[in-house]
Amino acid sequence: MNVKARVIATAIALVVAGPVIAQDSDGTGKGPEQVSQLNFGPDDALEASFAAAQPLVTWKYYFVPASAFNRRSSSDQTTYTSGGCIQAKSDYAVSDIQIEDGASMAVLRVYYKDTDANNTVTAYVTAYDAAGNTSDYGPVTSVAAVGYSSATFTFSPYLVTANSARSYVFNVKQAGPSTSTAICGARLFYSIP
Repeated sequence: MNVKARVIATAIALVVAGPVIAQDSDGTGKGPEQVSQLNFGPDDALEASFAAAQPLVTWKYYFVPASAFNRRSSSDQTTYTSGGCIQAKSDYAVSDIQIEDGASMAVLRVYYKDTDANNTVTAYVTAYDAAGNTSDYGPVTSVAAVGYSSATFTFSPYLVTANSARSYVFNVKQAGPSTSTAICGARLFYSIP
């Protein structure tokens, strides 16, 4: 086979194998169905199903512990409990979301402690524009009396970030006065363009 024909054959082979090569970044020789971009925990079945359904998409997590949240209102009281958890009983605690422009938010997960059937933790992703308008996506609400756990909200369709037009924040609130309920954090599962 002459050099020109060999170069063309090699180029065709690379184009055909492109997706496998792109997914084989760990050097194991595994195909795209065997290479995982993320390690999923025992409570991440929902996120793992999104990744399995779209294996050629790059999926990421964005997590903020509640101890890094700010009070939305100056009159709100937040109390640190332990393990990165807080209590925010009178108004929402908020945290800025800084992810890539054009990212597609798929799952909002809120982490909490809730051992009181009369209390809940509720979370939203809120988008703000520069004209005073807001859009809430959610809510996701805790399941009472289970202890430390998490709950999810699925964006349908995905919420695609437009960082030049909007800012995005986690808004999380605890309902009820009990000290047996606390906000422990919020996490996004999203893909990048």
